[in-house]
Amino acid sequence: MKAIFSLLFLVLAITCTVIVQGTPYQKFKDQHYQYSMAKRDCDTSMNRVNNRYFPNQCKPVNSFITGTDMDGIKAVCDRAGVPYSKDGKVHRKSTQRFRVMTCRRNWDSEQPPCEYRAYENFGFIVIDCNWEKLPVHYETIIY
Repeated sequence: MKAIFSLLFLVLAITCTVIVQGTPYQKFKDQHYQYSMAKRDCDTSMNRVNNRYFPNQCKPVNSFITGTDMDGIKAVCDRAGVPYSKDGKVHRKSTQRFRVMTCRRNWDSEQPPCEYRAYENFGFIVIDCNWEKLPVHYETIIY
């Protein structure tokens, strides 16, 4: 009986973790997409990411693809992207340039409240996609 309750608790804990963090695609959207973003938005955007995925921590660096809708990013997994090899792994590289806002943690901001500096770039994004042709990981930007 004790083993059954332990197993039930484990299944419930795993289920709750999946529900809270969502799918890999949802996590990608939460961490790397914001339709409209200015440099002054880094602190707010990063604290939202940190609260959800890195509690009581300040993620050192994170990039947001901005200025487009998700359909434009999803298309990189299909017709608007090409295979791109890096470090022995094949990713997808966009065939068009995207606006990317990279937020870097201030050197003295290791615990919340976190403070960030913003760097705006335009370039080709490199992402990983799942079998459903949805983005699941942001790799880098190429200028």
